[in-house]
Amino acid sequence: MTATPPDNATLRRRHRLQAVGADGALALTVALVAVFCAWPIVAMLARSLDGGPAAAAARFAKVLGDSSPLIANSLFCGMLAAALSCAVALAVAVVGAFGPRRLGTAARGAALLSMVSPPFLASLAYIQLFGRRGLVTHGLLGLSCDPYGWLGIVVMQGLFFCAVNVMLLQASISRIDQRLMAAAADLGASGTRVFLDVVMPLVRPTLAACFLLTFVRSVSDYGTPVVIGGAFETVASRIYVQLTGYGDLAGAAVLNICLLACAVAAYGARRHLDAKAERLVAGTMGEGDAGTWRLTGPAAAVLSCVACAFAAFVAVLYLAIVRCAFVRGMGWGAPFTLENFRHLVDFDLAPLGRGMAYGALAALVGCALGAAVAYFCHRRHVAGSPLLSFAAAMPYMLPGTCLGLGYILSFNSGPLKLTGTGAVIVAVLAAKQLTVSVDAFSNALGQVPRDLDRAAADLGAGELTCFSSVLWPNLREAVAVSLLNGFSSAMMAYGAVVFLVAPSTKTGIVQLFDALSGGRYGYAAAIAVVLIAITLAVDLVSWRLAGRGRR
Repeated sequence: MTATPPDNATLRRRHRLQAVGADGALALTVALVAVFCAWPIVAMLARSLDGGPAAAAARFAKVLGDSSPLIANSLFCGMLAAALSCAVALAVAVVGAFGPRRLGTAARGAALLSMVSPPFLASLAYIQLFGRRGLVTHGLLGLSCDPYGWLGIVVMQGLFFCAVNVMLLQASISRIDQRLMAAAADLGASGTRVFLDVVMPLVRPTLAACFLLTFVRSVSDYGTPVVIGGAFETVASRIYVQLTGYGDLAGAAVLNICLLACAVAAYGARRHLDAKAERLVAGTMGEGDAGTWRLTGPAAAVLSCVACAFAAFVAVLYLAIVRCAFVRGMGWGAPFTLENFRHLVDFDLAPLGRGMAYGALAALVGCALGAAVAYFCHRRHVAGSPLLSFAAAMPYMLPGTCLGLGYILSFNSGPLKLTGTGAVIVAVLAAKQLTVSVDAFSNALGQVPRDLDRAAADLGAGELTCFSSVLWPNLREAVAVSLLNGFSSAMMAYGAVVFLVAPSTKTGIVQLFDALSGGRYGYAAAIAVVLIAITLAVDLVSWRLAGRGRR
């Protein structure tokens, strides 16, 4: 029996209801972005201006004057860490694309492994290996070295911030037409000259964008300087001390303004460089394929050595963390023990489970909100789309301490009092990674022809029906990327939540940071092993399921 098609009046009524629903979804999206992304930043700016213009000017002058050595320290470490990170990332990306397959796979695997742990966690292994009683310095070389200071900060940040740079550089290199390298080689250019004269000019804008991104992440990272900096202070570590030790919200807000200005300037410059890199590489793309060009010569040797050293160093660091979790004390003769894991199971499993629950909720919220922002900004192009997109990106480009302080100031009293609850943790975790979800969904939507939207509308589909039936089936991979990034980042997020957690809402990563900063290295290593195992397991299972869905 054939179903009777709806008449025109029914269709018009259905379209009106769906239009109202779409407008309501837009209003809810704008409200959520305004409240949880923009308002905390406004609240922090307002707190830095407490007392009127004269008092604010005096506060800025005093805080910035007293903190000038810290600013110099942050700039120094940020520049060195960014340079180290970009050099290592370039070597890993180039070797992965044009070098030995096994070495490229190992180096990329080490980079991806470093994504599931914050750099301050690597500081634990750094102390175990190169500290005063370190396995290498004392156990093998008989030395008693001080591991604390700027060198440890630069090495840990540089190596553990390079994973994102590797992905960006790989994406840029993959879009280069390899016929360019083959043509240069046919004209007699050596492998080193092809790399320097063809590959490097094309990836230079992306490399500059990676430098800016790493610099901002370095100057805003407080965990690594707190754990391994010793007497060497940075702006981010001073913010942590001011909030936790002195409760000076206004002074901390002033320092956060410095980080905010740095982040916004770097964000704008990176957007410009990304667009330049896209235009530059797009002009080289061709439809043909000249085969896979392989890097040879001195450049191949140097880059392969860097990639091999990076993979080996990361592997040794993680092995040291695992070893630390199963021994009592330090040194090669430390006895085997399960005491750290027994203590974790008996007393502190709740923070781990809480962290998983918060991470899953934050991933779901971020995925849904990211899809909505991408749809309204990059598919419907509603009025004010650039402003909405920028507001959604603000939490990601801001330091975690800056965002956490903004949440304290925004949600510590009515009408929306959330501090001390799990809701504020979920909100800040979702907001921190929102722009990654927006980018993933925007890229996926850009691959769906707009003719499908118009065809569905011509057949009588309303806006919500068009989104659910036409667009959503093409966004499954973006959903997987958004959920995986949201969960992994939430499991390892510490900067934004450390000022917001209460005893009843403490997560596993905060428990880890407390144990590490308190010198309980074995217990911290046990927590780290469990966190890394959980995150890797969820990521691998999710990618396997996503791969089956694509087939």
